[in-house]
Amino acid sequence: MRSNTLATSFWDNRTLDVWEIPFGRWIEEIVFWLTTHIKGFLDAVKWPVDKLLELIIDNLLQTWLPWPIILLLFFLLGLTTRNVLVGLGSAAGLLVCGLLGNEYWDLTMETVGMIIVAVLICTAIGIPLGILAARVDSFWGRLRPVLDGMQVIHPFVYLLPIIFLFGVRRTPGVLATLVFALPPIVRLTNLGLRQVPADVVEAARAFGATESRVLREVQLPLARPAIMAGLNQTLLLSLSMVGIVAIIAGGGLGKPILTALNTADIPIGASAGAGLYFVGVLLDRISQPDDKVDRRSLFARMRSAWSTRSESVVPPVPGMEADSEMPPPAVAPAPAGLSAPQRIGAVAAIGGGLFCAFTTFLTWGNDAGLLSGYARFDDNDLPGAHSGLDATGGSWFGILFGLVGLAVAIGGASALWSPRSRAKFFASAGAFLAAGLVLVSLVIGYLSVSPRGENYSHGTGTWLALLGALVVLVGGAVAALRASSDAEAARVGTKEVIGIIVLALFLALAGASGSWILDQRSDAAQIAAEMAAEAEGADQGGLAAELLAEALALTRRVTARGLDADGPRIGYIVLALTLVGSVVALGRIVRRGSSQRFGGLVMFGLGCAIAAVGTAWIATFVRLATPALSPGASAFLTVIGGLILAAWGWRASTVP
Repeated sequence: MRSNTLATSFWDNRTLDVWEIPFGRWIEEIVFWLTTHIKGFLDAVKWPVDKLLELIIDNLLQTWLPWPIILLLFFLLGLTTRNVLVGLGSAAGLLVCGLLGNEYWDLTMETVGMIIVAVLICTAIGIPLGILAARVDSFWGRLRPVLDGMQVIHPFVYLLPIIFLFGVRRTPGVLATLVFALPPIVRLTNLGLRQVPADVVEAARAFGATESRVLREVQLPLARPAIMAGLNQTLLLSLSMVGIVAIIAGGGLGKPILTALNTADIPIGASAGAGLYFVGVLLDRISQPDDKVDRRSLFARMRSAWSTRSESVVPPVPGMEADSEMPPPAVAPAPAGLSAPQRIGAVAAIGGGLFCAFTTFLTWGNDAGLLSGYARFDDNDLPGAHSGLDATGGSWFGILFGLVGLAVAIGGASALWSPRSRAKFFASAGAFLAAGLVLVSLVIGYLSVSPRGENYSHGTGTWLALLGALVVLVGGAVAALRASSDAEAARVGTKEVIGIIVLALFLALAGASGSWILDQRSDAAQIAAEMAAEAEGADQGGLAAELLAEALALTRRVTARGLDADGPRIGYIVLALTLVGSVVALGRIVRRGSSQRFGGLVMFGLGCAIAAVGTAWIATFVRLATPALSPGASAFLTVIGGLILAAWGWRASTVP
């Protein structure tokens, strides 16, 4: 059976349906796994939020404190943070919410309580994260994309997984509010601390202040306006989530607004909108302290004295005028020639890479489809030879194999005959080593798949492909060892060791042993084929119709895991690559000198190999375009884990 791509024009938009990536099903699998295996952790996350909401809303605002006391408290809060006018305005705004009716007063208190809980949790998490981001640049570099995603993604997008993980009502609503309202306070805390003048900080250290005291009495007071601006933005964003939270029965003033939208009830919508307006205005004014109040600490006051300092005039040293001329510009050295091991690596890359690309046109499988047999029942008995580029043969394992082979051959040719290209990575020994690991992993990954067809046998092309990949790998390893001999050793820290261990566990559990095929098809087609084979001309139409009707009435959900005995067993190659990568990464602790850089290159290559195996698996089944069958979420997680390992290896292979 040919792919539908052959019958559809490439330029037709309908072609995209043939190459559909099942990202939604992957997320569904991940959510189902989380709700099944970490229910205790999810309950532990919900428990403190539940208790805070119960204490502040159910007990404090709606039961223990009568409405006059609440008005008095908000008046005192506005008076303390701003002035009398803000205090009176806050109390008057709440009074208007109460005059709308007792029901609106309760809903207003529920809204205020949810905002207070959300802001308290955001403050407890956001300010420490902002301080850490301001003091550690590498942490800020990793945190910034996460904050970008939290702000860019619409709340409706992450509201759905929160419902699946935590359920509905106000606690999941507050958790969704945290995701939306947390980034401003983290960003502005980081910004405020980074904008503190460096000379003020150095002056405090010169007076003998410890780092904690500098942070507490110098940096935080000077960064206070930025932190308060972040707190104000967090509060307003929490208020803006009230209407969205009402969709999942979160309560508050968003509930009557949602009711008014569904029933076109103008009075209810106007009353609830007025309540939200007054709550938003009073909380905004309270969270903006008066700029005229000077709350500087003793250390912070050094800024005034330090800003009035005068620059000392240093007289020139006699005899230095003649030496003040600029030195002549340095001339870039000519590119060095290739050493014997590097030349061996380049030659192996050219010969082995071209040979690998050639083997994709040879036979990779006979009499059945090794990979397509898991998607099409008919491909389990498919007489003939299948090349590395056929959908019934190597498919994307062969396609990626050929592309990497051509790429490494081009890199080897550039290293031999283009001296200017030798400084680039694609023509370096590290690229040859990484490409060799990717090539070997793709072939072994294909060979490790368990065939479903009884008559299947591997073709000569796979074994020749393995031979060519080994040539590239050995040549790249020899060249990389020589290139790393003069390199400075990279440092291995405790955080990197812990990260490697966590990543290895992630790849072993979520990648290797997880689901690689999600099959939601009925058994009708398979039963029809079996009945046709067993009938042999006999009239079994009634029995076949009965069995087909039963099969069509049921839709199964079968997941083939990477380490199952009756599955594809593709997880074994991922597990093996993960173990080797972990050993290499941990071995860098005790090794010194050139092996440090070589180990980083091996980690980079193994990470690329793991990602290549997962990518080839996904692309193969996307190419087959079988309805109700898709690659599992573990293949997607394997690609992510492999890319992370490759990034660590790349960083470890660079000279510090």
